[in-house]
Amino acid sequence: MSDDQYRRDYAQHLIEQVNKGQMTRRQLLVRASVFGFSATAAGSLLAACGGSSSGGSSASPAPSGSSMPAPVMGGTIKMIGPAPITEPDPVTIYDQGGIVLVYQFLEYLIDLDDKNGLKPKLAESWTANDKIDVWTFKLRSGVTFNDGSPFGAEDVVTSFERILNPKSGSGALSQLGGVLSPGGTKKVDDLTVEFHLDKPFADFPYMVSGGNYNTAILPRNYNGNNTKNPVGTGPFMMKNYVAKQSASFVKNPTYWGKDAAGNQLPYVDGLEYTMVEDNSAQNLQLQSGAVDVQPQTVFQGAQALFADPNLRVDIYPGTGIREVAFNVTKTPWQDKNLRQAVAYCLDRPAINKALYDGRSNLGYDTFWEPSVFAGSPPSTPRAQDYTKAKQLLSDGGKSAGLDVTLTVAKYLENPQLAQLIQAQCKPAGINVTINQLSYTAYYAGSSSDYYGTTPWINAAWDITEWGSRPAPGIYAAAMLLPKAVWSSSHWNNPDFVTAFNQYESTVDEATRTQLATKLSQIQQDDTPIMVPFYITQLRTQKKNVYGIQGPGSFYCDMSQAFMAA
Repeated sequence: MSDDQYRRDYAQHLIEQVNKGQMTRRQLLVRASVFGFSATAAGSLLAACGGSSSGGSSASPAPSGSSMPAPVMGGTIKMIGPAPITEPDPVTIYDQGGIVLVYQFLEYLIDLDDKNGLKPKLAESWTANDKIDVWTFKLRSGVTFNDGSPFGAEDVVTSFERILNPKSGSGALSQLGGVLSPGGTKKVDDLTVEFHLDKPFADFPYMVSGGNYNTAILPRNYNGNNTKNPVGTGPFMMKNYVAKQSASFVKNPTYWGKDAAGNQLPYVDGLEYTMVEDNSAQNLQLQSGAVDVQPQTVFQGAQALFADPNLRVDIYPGTGIREVAFNVTKTPWQDKNLRQAVAYCLDRPAINKALYDGRSNLGYDTFWEPSVFAGSPPSTPRAQDYTKAKQLLSDGGKSAGLDVTLTVAKYLENPQLAQLIQAQCKPAGINVTINQLSYTAYYAGSSSDYYGTTPWINAAWDITEWGSRPAPGIYAAAMLLPKAVWSSSHWNNPDFVTAFNQYESTVDEATRTQLATKLSQIQQDDTPIMVPFYITQLRTQKKNVYGIQGPGSFYCDMSQAFMAA
């Protein structure tokens, strides 16, 4: 079957799913974007469906302040956020500060829109073969790096070969491991690349998007000296970098991007990024008018920002989580009864209210949550149940109680979440000692064996913040599969792996829903991690700042940002 015929058949399948009430119109748009349909083509599919969405959509709130004035050219936007933990090398970055900086001068094949759909960036289009194990990407022509060298297929191939090398230390392997191997990225011609996968994978485009932030495209001769020689195709060029203090950017005069009216991007002349770890100190600078934008706003302590007449807090769909991981290789968490006992101690609505004033979506320890990801099966809520928790403790041989340590970084809402878990576990006889580390110490590790020594991967029980991921399968691939380098739980469930491979090897949405139901049940029953909520993402800016792209969190595309008069 030709690729064109396959796309026509898939398009018809999506239309039929909507007309049968088995898929919402929102889900059609998301799945169409994954398979490379343009916005115009996706709109045609919706038109072919007719009528209104059957089954509705439980999407999170859309960004506020969407009514924008005409763009204004010039000026400098001042941003504030945490410093990168280490040098912001795009191959190895894993923290908010590093990712926000890299986003300004590097680009991905695909980017995320404000609702976690996919949109072209350095790739103009992409298609799969009928087995979905070969994906072909057509690259954008006329793009140059900011040192004047041309962008092409060779840069894509070398970028992926680099991050697929285990010696690189790249976190991209957390998603690509077992899906794409060294040698699988092939140049067809200067503007065409094929990815030959190890297995069929229906969500592969997410893995080469900004959602897998180590996959930024670097020049073929990249030497790792990123802060001293920052070469990229992005809208800005890094002018100055002072570790733990600041970074500044200037407009890339040869940037390929133009807006819908044909205006050259970016609109502003430059960016300044001030590095401040403490969220309260960031908020004070926002309120004083010293800075213009805070890419990621933490609700705790930020209530005054909502009431400030000079500021606007934009709200984005919430898929970010706080992973509460049980290391199943360490005592006492080898026994799932004990993991479940903790899960039944949680009062999730109370946690959501305390941390986010009820603004986030509840989670029940599975990634397939219908209120978060369209197309997920109905959820199975876990209400607080101390009787059940005590019975599970008894089943696990701990009827007299359990003493455990929870490791957490002093970052975002993590300490408050740890305290809530501690308080809610106590009535069941689970005594929780909190081991609070600095942000840097929590993520520190040996240079010779980082993943074997860093606390966030190796503690017996810990809380780790995850920025938004665009699909449940991307979360699962990153932390729940045996080869995932970012697995804090070290979980290895053969039934889950088998069902997951089946889920990703089919594009039939009805079959995917059946498999998602199975995956959700396995994940919730075995409880390698707890997911108490999905966080509605907040971004704060002055009221005259518009046009920032991306679904909140550290996705912060400033190419179309501007300051109105």
